[in-house]
Amino acid sequence: MMCKSAPSVGRKCYLGLHRQQGVTLVELMIALAIGLLVTVAMLKVYVDSSRLYRFNEGLARVQENGRFALEFIRRDARVAGFWGCNSDAEPYNGISTASDAYIDVAAGHVTGTSDDGLNGADSITFRSATGRGAPVTANMSGTDDNITVDSPLAVGKAALISDCEKSDVFQVTGNDGAVLKHGVGANESPDLKNSYIAGNRVYEAREITYCVANGAGKDKDGNWIPSLRRADGKGSASACENGDELLEGIEDMQILYGEDTDADGTANRYVAINSGELQKNRIVSVRISLLVRSINNNLTTEPSPYIYPPWVIPPTPTTPDEDDKYLRKIFTTTITLRNKAIN
Repeated sequence: MMCKSAPSVGRKCYLGLHRQQGVTLVELMIALAIGLLVTVAMLKVYVDSSRLYRFNEGLARVQENGRFALEFIRRDARVAGFWGCNSDAEPYNGISTASDAYIDVAAGHVTGTSDDGLNGADSITFRSATGRGAPVTANMSGTDDNITVDSPLAVGKAALISDCEKSDVFQVTGNDGAVLKHGVGANESPDLKNSYIAGNRVYEAREITYCVANGAGKDKDGNWIPSLRRADGKGSASACENGDELLEGIEDMQILYGEDTDADGTANRYVAINSGELQKNRIVSVRISLLVRSINNNLTTEPSPYIYPPWVIPPTPTTPDEDDKYLRKIFTTTITLRNKAIN
C-alpha cells in the first residue's frame, strides 16, 4: 500500500492525524443552559422536600404537645375532689394558713381564673388527695399521737388520713422511719381532730394549678416560647407562671365549667368561672380548649388562620399578621369530674 501523505516504515503506512474536533460556542451555551435547568430543578426539589419535612415535623410536634397537654390536665381533673374513700365528707383541715403546704379544701375541688394569663389564657386549679395511700400499721393512742405507716411521706408535704367516715388534712413535719409527725407551726395544732387505727390510709394531698406562661426557651427569632406550666402548693394560681414547665408551644387555654342545675349528675350548661350565676358546688365537668402553635416560625408560606370552637370568643377564624407563619391547631376536650364537690 502506498502512502501519498506520510512516510512508510516497512509495510506499514502511518496515515496523517485526523483534525481534532471540539464543541462550538453555541453547543457549549446550550449544554450550560441544560445543566443550569437541571440544577434549578434539583434545588427546587430539595427546597420543597426540606420545607415539607419541616412542616410535617412541626405538625407532628403540635399534635403531640396538644395531646400530652390535655392528658396532663385530664389526669388531675379525674382525681379532683378525692378525699379518701368517703369523698362526700369534707375533711378537717388542720394545716396553718401561713404554711406553703396549705390547701383551701373549702374552696372546692376545682376553681380557676379567667383571661388573666398570657394571651388572655385561663388557669385551672384542682384539689384532692392522690395515689393509692399508705396503710396505717398501728393504732393511734390519741389525736396527738404520731401516725405509723408502711411507707413514709416526705417532710413538708400535705397529707390526708381517712377511715372512710372522717378524715384529717395535716402537714408532715417529720418522718422518723415510717412514723409521720404533725407538729404545731406547720399545723394549727399538734392534735388531729380524729384518732385513727390500723388499716386506715394516708394519702398525699395536692393543690395543682395549670396555666399558660412564657417558657424557659426562645425560638430562632428570639421570641419567648409560650408553654403550659403547672404549680403545686399554696398560692399556685398566682405563682403558676414560675411553676414547672410541662410543654412548649401552648399559646392559649380557654375553660368553661359544666354546671349541673337539676342534680342529675350531668352538666346542663357551660359557663365561665367568673359568671355570677355559676354555683361552684354544682360543677361536674370542665370543657378545655388549647391553642397549640409550632415552636419555630416560617413553617407555612402564608399566615395560617385557625378557628376556635363556637363557645370560645372569638368563634370566627383568626388570621395572624403577615409575618406570623407559625403552624397552629386547636385541641378541645370535655372532662367529667368523678368526685362530687363538697364546697
